[in-house]
Amino acid sequence: MNLSSRWCVTAVVALAALGCSDPVPPPAQGAFTARITSVSPAPTGKSCPSGASFAYDVPDVPDTMPTEELTPFNYSHKIVDGEPDSAVSCKVSGQGSFFEGRIAFSGKSLEIRSGSLGADLKGTARITVGNSQKLSTTLLSPSANCKIDAKADGNRLEVAPGHIWATFDCPSVESPPSDYCAAKGTFVLENCDK
Repeated sequence: MNLSSRWCVTAVVALAALGCSDPVPPPAQGAFTARITSVSPAPTGKSCPSGASFAYDVPDVPDTMPTEELTPFNYSHKIVDGEPDSAVSCKVSGQGSFFEGRIAFSGKSLEIRSGSLGADLKGTARITVGNSQKLSTTLLSPSANCKIDAKADGNRLEVAPGHIWATFDCPSVESPPSDYCAAKGTFVLENCDK
């Protein structure tokens, strides 16, 4: 084999090795619905700033398409990290372990921290909700006291390394000194770090 043939073989092998690198993972994506309600009775001097309950979702699903709203049975729409006005980040270790994430779109957000699930796929997390159209500030659960349920019981909830579909129920989300509400909803996080 002459020198030019050796270089050609070496170049082909090097290019083939470059083509075999790991593919770029898809960006994180997700969706959520949240319902903010007043707590009765609220602690003295505290109240829900909205004055009444309201619900919102990310991405926005028109009221004319209620069957496409995110529920424990339906996941039709999502936002993808990096798309206009969209930010999604998450880490889900899998069943019976740690998860966290953030979904934000056009002034609406849900952040989950210190999430953990037991073998029964139920657990707790610290939740922050935000809606710049309805709230003057974000509301945060005072500890990891929000109940998380990812147990498929006649629905499509699930958890595995890299994704989670679950419900949340927070007895209180607050912003000192006086904002005090409850929050519940459903969320999906996909293509997460493991």
